[in-house]
Amino acid sequence: MISEVVRVIYSCRRSIGWRCVSVLGFMLLPTVALAQSVEDALSQDSPFDAEYPASVVELSIGSEGSRMPAHMYLAAGPGPHPTVVLLHGLPGNERNLDVAQALRRFGFNTLYFHYRGAWGAEGEYRFSQLPEDVLAVLEFLRNEEQSQGLRVDRDALSILGHSLGGYAALASGARDDELRCVIALSPANLGLWQSDVEKGGGGTSMRLKAYADELFMLEGFTGERLEEELAFGDASLWDTRGFGAGLLGKSVLMIVGEQDDVTPAATMFEPVVAAYDAVDGLDLSAKVITGDHSFSWSRIELTREVLTWSDSHCRASH
Repeated sequence: MISEVVRVIYSCRRSIGWRCVSVLGFMLLPTVALAQSVEDALSQDSPFDAEYPASVVELSIGSEGSRMPAHMYLAAGPGPHPTVVLLHGLPGNERNLDVAQALRRFGFNTLYFHYRGAWGAEGEYRFSQLPEDVLAVLEFLRNEEQSQGLRVDRDALSILGHSLGGYAALASGARDDELRCVIALSPANLGLWQSDVEKGGGGTSMRLKAYADELFMLEGFTGERLEEELAFGDASLWDTRGFGAGLLGKSVLMIVGEQDDVTPAATMFEPVVAAYDAVDGLDLSAKVITGDHSFSWSRIELTREVLTWSDSHCRASH
């Protein structure tokens, strides 16, 4: 194959024309991973690559001695591919795997995992350890052996979190200097939850405690544990408004639904955006689109926003 390409190049040196360009392009197609457009990624399957096919890989990732189940959608082509880690909320019913699949069709690897104590992962579930688990996954992907086997571009790692996962994305993004992008969808601000608890338990904390008692898929997590953790934790750990300085050097995208009544724009989104806007040099994009907390009637619009922004911000510069 290579010798044939060389022969065509030699011939083209003597007679440049559209035929030469077309032949060369056709002959190089098998070795080049062609990126789909955003609209193609939203509506069309990727071409089959016999040598480096798109696939699913089951993983087990360690964090503080506990195993966390994960799976990775590998993009087609030899890579290395930019890679996005998805972070679910509380308890993790909305997983945004439609966004993950579209990102894969767009040339990104995507990895989904469960935090310690969640959905069968070992250990107990705690808010305070969510960023630690995210950092453990990023460390796993930066391992040379893992990154080569999974076709990961270690210079183009990003995280995408929803709801409580949006909090986890902003919190862990502020602690990882090498991330490319941080995407927070309907991000929760635990600082407001903590404030409600400290005031003696308002309506929000009462609802949270009652909800936590129902979450049997979260090991060791109860309303009482939730209240204790928020009441005695350092406020700087919970309030996302204070994470801006740590996010410098990364590109940040924040999106919330206009009709979201779980993490409302007026209380949990706009004050955080204002705080980040005040951080000189922070690369921030913030959008309000139609949708409830899970963007139930705007999944395609949400995915289009994520893909379009990720294309210009989250791929490696090399």
